[in-house]
Amino acid sequence: MPPTTDAFADFARQANDTVGSYRLEFTLSPKTLRSANYCIANLAWHSVRFDPAEFKKLPKDKRGVYAFVLCEPNSVLPQHGYVAYIGIAGRDSNRSLRDRCRDYLNDRKLVKTRQGIAFLIGNWRDILHVFYAPVDAAVSAQTLKQLEEELNGALQPPYSRGDVQATIKNFQKAFP
Repeated sequence: MPPTTDAFADFARQANDTVGSYRLEFTLSPKTLRSANYCIANLAWHSVRFDPAEFKKLPKDKRGVYAFVLCEPNSVLPQHGYVAYIGIAGRDSNRSLRDRCRDYLNDRKLVKTRQGIAFLIGNWRDILHVFYAPVDAAVSAQTLKQLEEELNGALQPPYSRGDVQATIKNFQKAFP
């Protein structure tokens, strides 16, 4: 006796709820990871959970670079993290890392203007961390933009679609 349509639908829903909704495609290129020359020699990275209460720990007086990373510290799993997005605070202003990251708490605005980021937060909020690296005040906005492109080119996060070096962006167009 063939399975009923309901069995197919139930299986499809369960598969989507367990796996399908959480699939992401990552590009991990040893060439770009190893060959990148960065405009800033060292960055001191820190992290907080994606949580409004945790955002109080972000620097309120420093610009810098940040990354949304999917990870869950665990005593059984190996150390891991998936960089899903990289951005900067202080693109054309002195906005702090704290102020910039708080922008991502405005769900109404994100749903209308940054659907990919809204999906990222909505789907993985429980395991989403904000890694951030403050920079000195002497670092120019242009250098921050360049750093953002360099990091996005090296890691090619799935939700960083715009701020990527032109050569990498051109190569990405070759793949649907």
